[in-house]
Amino acid sequence: MNDVKQEFWGDLQADLYVANTAVYLANQSLSELISETGYKAHRPILSHPQVGTYTPHQEILFEEKSATKETLTVDTFEYAAEDIDITESKQSPYDLLGHSLMSIRKGLMNAVEQKFLSEITNAEHSISGSPVEVTTNNILDILEEAEGKLGAFDAPYETSMRAAVLGPRTVARLRRAKSDRESGLGDSVLANGVVGPWQGWTVVQSNNLPYSATLELATNPADGDTVTIAGVTFEWQDDLDDVTPGNVGVLRDTSNVDVSRANLVACINDSGTAGTNYVQMDAKSNFIIRRKRRITATNDNSKDEMTIAGFGDISVSDDLTDTTDTWADQKQESVFMIRGAIDMVLQFMDLKVADKEKGFADLPKGIIGVGTKTFSDGALLMVNLTQDVSSF
Repeated sequence: MNDVKQEFWGDLQADLYVANTAVYLANQSLSELISETGYKAHRPILSHPQVGTYTPHQEILFEEKSATKETLTVDTFEYAAEDIDITESKQSPYDLLGHSLMSIRKGLMNAVEQKFLSEITNAEHSISGSPVEVTTNNILDILEEAEGKLGAFDAPYETSMRAAVLGPRTVARLRRAKSDRESGLGDSVLANGVVGPWQGWTVVQSNNLPYSATLELATNPADGDTVTIAGVTFEWQDDLDDVTPGNVGVLRDTSNVDVSRANLVACINDSGTAGTNYVQMDAKSNFIIRRKRRITATNDNSKDEMTIAGFGDISVSDDLTDTTDTWADQKQESVFMIRGAIDMVLQFMDLKVADKEKGFADLPKGIIGVGTKTFSDGALLMVNLTQDVSSF
C-alpha cells in the first residue's frame, strides 16, 4: 500500500465493475417469502387439465389435479474484505475506505450476476445442436428462430418482457446487421446493461456470460512458449527468474508435458506452490483472471488438454513452438428469454467496518447470500444459444 502514500500521485484507476444486469432480468418475488430468516422457497408446478370435445349424453372425464414441488435454496455466500491501516489511510490523498466499500459491493454483485447467468444453460430450448458463430449475415435468422421457439409456447410478446442477453462483441455485431426492416439499435448502454429495443427484443449487454475453452497441449512447451488468456500472458520457463517482464511465469518441466500443463493450471487456480511451480500474478492480472472473470482451469492428462471456464467476452491465443497444439472449443453461452424466467433471491447484503483488535486499522467487509433457480415453467421461457467465439 505504500504507493498510495506519495505526496504527488495521479487519479485512481478506473472502476472496472458494472451495475448488475441480473436484477433487471430476474424474478425476485421469492425474496419477500424467504426474507432474512429462511433459506428455502418452494413452488408448486401445477398440472393443466386437458380440453376435450363434449359428446351429448356421454360422461366427461375428470382428471386429478396434481403438482410437483421445486425448490430454490440460498446456498451461496459471497464475501470480500480488506485491511486498511490507519497510516495508509491518513497519508493517502484518496478515500481508501470509501473506495474499498464501493469495490466490495460491486464485486459481490458481479459474483451474483455470474451465478444468475449460469442458469441460462437450463433453458428448455436451444438454437442449433453445435456452437454457432454470430455474424451480421445470420443474426436475423437466429432472432427468428428464438422468436419461433418462444412463440410456440405463447410466451409474452411485449418487447419490454423479451430480452436478448448478449456479450459486448455480439452487441457490436448486431449494430452492423443490415435488413430492409431494421430499426436502429442505440449506441449507448445503460448502467443495468440495457441497450434498447431491436427487432422485437430488448437487447441487454452483459460481460458475465458463461465462457469455456480447451487448450490442447500434447507436446511439452519450449522454453519461452506462451499462452494468453483475457490479456494476461503466461510464459513457460525452465528458470522462473528468466520470465519476460510483464508476463506471468510458469515452470516448465523439461521432460513431462503433463507437469508443465499442471503448473499452468495451478497458476490460474492459485493452487500448488507459488514461487516454485509458478510466479504469483501481479494485482492487475489477479483481478482480471481470478476476481473479475473468475477463470478456473482443469487438467486432463488422458486427453493431453486443459479446460478453462469463466465469465465474459474472454479471448485466448497462444505462441507455442508445436503449432499443432492450440486453443479449441471456444464457447460462450447467451440467451433469449422472458424477464423473470429465472428466479433469484438476495439475502443480507451487509457492509460493515470493524476496528482491528490488535493494531490501528479499518477492516471493511461485505457479504451477500444468493440463491438462483430455473423452475420448469421458467425453463420454457428461455432459448439458449451456444456461440462459437473463436473469433474473439
